[in-house]
Amino acid sequence: MNRTVNYGREKQRNTTGIIGFVIILIMASICGLSGLFFYMDAASKASRARQREERFDPWEDGSQVQDAWKTWEIVGLTEEFAADFKETYHYYFAFDREWYPFIIKMKGDLREEYQPYMDYVYEEGAPQPEPMKVRGVAAPIEDDIREFAIESMNILYDDEFMTEDNFESYMGISFLDMTRKPGGKADSFIGRALLICGLVLGIVGAVPLVFIIWARRDLNLAEQRQRENMRRMAAWQNEPEEGDGAGQAGGQGTGGTAWQQPPEQPAGRQQPPSGDQAYHVNGVRLIPVRKSNVFLGILGAVGGSLVGVVLWIAISLIGFIAGIAGFVMLKFALKGYEKLSGKLDKKGALISLFIAALMVCFANVLDYIIALCRAFFEWDASLDTVRYVIVNFGTLMTDTESWGGFILNLILGYGLSIWASFGLIREILHYRER
Repeated sequence: MNRTVNYGREKQRNTTGIIGFVIILIMASICGLSGLFFYMDAASKASRARQREERFDPWEDGSQVQDAWKTWEIVGLTEEFAADFKETYHYYFAFDREWYPFIIKMKGDLREEYQPYMDYVYEEGAPQPEPMKVRGVAAPIEDDIREFAIESMNILYDDEFMTEDNFESYMGISFLDMTRKPGGKADSFIGRALLICGLVLGIVGAVPLVFIIWARRDLNLAEQRQRENMRRMAAWQNEPEEGDGAGQAGGQGTGGTAWQQPPEQPAGRQQPPSGDQAYHVNGVRLIPVRKSNVFLGILGAVGGSLVGVVLWIAISLIGFIAGIAGFVMLKFALKGYEKLSGKLDKKGALISLFIAALMVCFANVLDYIIALCRAFFEWDASLDTVRYVIVNFGTLMTDTESWGGFILNLILGYGLSIWASFGLIREILHYRER
């Protein structure tokens, strides 16, 4: 049974939605412009900082902001004595003309141009190469690098002369990080964060706004069609029957307000529209049937199920089995599909069920990605570590022997999800449109 559409109320809702998403777009513009200002200011200061050079001092505080390149000339270089867990960054001992050692950090494999400097360290009688200027920024020596450095330096000299107590006397408190650039006195992190926030708000505001404007246009067209159909119905009601008097057109005692279906319609008489319209007996109210938009419904189901994904991760982080969140995924997927598509039919219900099932697996994968990132953040808390974990997820799961727990968690997740959602799933499978 079709419900009456209150076009005034629907338009008011659309207007409220348009105003709300326009406000979001204004906020996105403010965040974006602010982020652009901060980013350009940081870029300008970083550019000026990279035009300056200072001699590297191993005893300076490497945690401070770097406003110039730190440089040193080397004549010798050892093999790497440490590397990060991603095998991306490598640590070496370098020596200057006075054979004073310090630590440098480089990215990737060592280039051929450095080979003469390694030969000078390891091959007896090798000629001293021309000094090479290396540059980067000062960075504090971490505890694990300190331990590797002490062990490797004692092996290099075949003597246990370096200890924790005298390490700073030999090596200082900072190393030369050749993988970074001086950023000046401004940090571009705030600018990037505001730009990303503005972009996200722009997408959140722009995409629904377009759909609401389209829906408003369709609503106006539907209202115009309804008025035209009402006009035609009124003309049809007032048209007298052949052979009847004018006073009989409206029916006896009704004043012409009630719609009466004649037993047979004469040729040429306009029939009331059928199929996607509904009528009141009095008042001649024409109601178009709302058809579901599958594409928007899928977007709504995915967006709704993400609420369950967030709940899954939150429950997992506090140490509980998160499978119960599968019910929330399905419930919100159905709500999201209905809200954006305009109608929840059996097709939409099955699509929502399928999306929720996929999201259970996605949530479990995301849970393990977060767990791996948390473990590796102990050594390198950066976006590069997150990218490394995502790209090498399968290998890391194998190396850490986590596949067993992953599969078990997935089975428990699906089991608890089915148990919690059994009644809802049964209604979906036996769902009949009314």
